[in-house]
Amino acid sequence: MRTSCRKRFILTRNRFFPLWAIGAGAVFCLFCIAGERAGHAAAQFVPLNQEQTSENFAELSEFERLERRGDIYMARKYYPEAVEAYREIIELQPANAQFYNKLGIAYHQLMDYGAARKAYQKAVQLDPQYAQAVNNLAAIEYARKKYRSAILTYLEALELSPGDAVIYSNLGTAYFSYKRYEYAVNCYRYALILDPKIFDRGGRSGSIVHQRESKNMGAFNFYLGKTHASLGHVEETLQYLVKAWEEGFADLREALEDDVFLFLAEDPRFVELLALVDPDNAAAS
Repeated sequence: MRTSCRKRFILTRNRFFPLWAIGAGAVFCLFCIAGERAGHAAAQFVPLNQEQTSENFAELSEFERLERRGDIYMARKYYPEAVEAYREIIELQPANAQFYNKLGIAYHQLMDYGAARKAYQKAVQLDPQYAQAVNNLAAIEYARKKYRSAILTYLEALELSPGDAVIYSNLGTAYFSYKRYEYAVNCYRYALILDPKIFDRGGRSGSIVHQRESKNMGAFNFYLGKTHASLGHVEETLQYLVKAWEEGFADLREALEDDVFLFLAEDPRFVELLALVDPDNAAAS
């Protein structure tokens, strides 16, 4: 029987303590539309390809035309028009959770968090197992800087969809903003195990919000580098460590003494980075 994700975390004196163990070969994973606006979530639909956009709308039903129109508006970032399209769809199918979720994402893009939250809540009311909509509710809490609430709601989403890399990534970002950095690394690690390209793409689908940190990019890049280091990814580790240095991450020299980076000790690129981070010590040696 699968143990409840919520039971894996204990909230005590404002601290979250993960209780899972990472065993060899044991991968049971915890973790939403990419893009940032001043640290807030942004929702992005996967662009429609030429074949999709050139499809003859005359062959579609009214409902299908409205759905396609709304998705195209989202892909082209015409968010007010997308809102109107999805509202028309909901009038035709008022019990369809999927379109309340899409309506919420359109409002989310417009930073109308109140309207987005109401739409997501309606989606969950219609379908209590709708993990993406629960995730998107957590993204609203995150956007409002209610990080503890966001963490708990992301955990609820994981109970419904325990193998979702985007939700794991979002949980990690919520922990990051809550300054629980090692917990963030664990969540990012699980996300990478599930989807090695999770941080390389601009977004996934039009149903789930993918949170990204944008205010403290130096620290964010360092911890992504540390996450890759824990998985033995040489190129990715170096890439994010260099980004952390470029973004001015404080105390990088001390942070690079972590044992997780020992496997890079003989790599000339890592040695060069150390020289950049601490030129006085490099000159003395």
